Amino acid sequence: MPDRFYVILNPTAGRGAATRAWPTVRAVLEGTGARVELAETARHGHATELAEAAARAGWPAIVAAGGDGTVHEVANGLLRASDGVTTAALGIVPVGSGNDFALLAGVPRDPAEAARRIAAGVERRVDVGRVGDRWFTNGVGVGLDATVAVEANRNRRLRGIGIYLWALARVLRSFRPPVLRVEIDGGEVMERPMTLATVGNGGRHGGGFWICPAARIDDGLLDVCLCDGLGTLRILRFLPKTLRGTHVGESCVHMRTARRVRITSDTPLPVHADGEILFEDARELEIEIAAGRLRLLG
Repeated sequence: MPDRFYVILNPTAGRGAATRAWPTVRAVLEGTGARVELAETARHGHATELAEAAARAGWPAIVAAGGDGTVHEVANGLLRASDGVTTAALGIVPVGSGNDFALLAGVPRDPAEAARRIAAGVERRVDVGRVGDRWFTNGVGVGLDATVAVEANRNRRLRGIGIYLWALARVLRSFRPPVLRVEIDGGEVMERPMTLATVGNGGRHGGGFWICPAARIDDGLLDVCLCDGLGTLRILRFLPKTLRGTHVGESCVHMRTARRVRITSDTPLPVHADGEILFEDARELEIEIAAGRLRLLG
């Protein structure tokens, strides 16, 4: 059981839900006799800096109180500070709008129960992925979902599914599926126009889309979902199926598992990882799994 917890809290997560949950989380963690220190994020990327510094300072457990973006940043900080084999332990209090990774990891939505699980100190090893010099807990997306994420990132007034639908409506006016070349484990190659290419460590993305429904965060594999280029009407029929994972089996969908995926294109590509925009003009991506690299509490 850790005797010290460094809590990184995103005050904007869940429209202030993280801040409201903090007194409860603090009471639970301090109730074990542990030392607890709080740091609030002030800008994009701040959680990564805080987590890396805390891990290098020897904090045994770092808690991310926020949504998927906060978890993504904290995990990147821990992995940057790691010895290449393991990390400081990560705890999650899921108080964002989507909380995809927390759900896949079995973390309770109730902040008090999540804190109790963290305080108990039971940990497991889970996989993470790497794309370039960035890590991801849940997945990387190229194509329509990344284009929508870029557009959604420009609107801070809406939240949840509302912002996704707003951004989708704007993107579909001009979206044309790029030609992608996808190489699986240095062998199979698919090259064609693709509506999306998602490389998942976890199964659920974007707060409710089961794009890689068979993916598991501890199986040592990436799940790859490739969808052929579709027109606007077919996209509108396709997307609701991804909410249930029933798109798998459609003739336009190709599912694979891999340890390494290479994606190239002559077209500049927007790319997101865990919903965070990594690039808007990538032409080459190397994506790989790091099995059991992250220590997860609870």
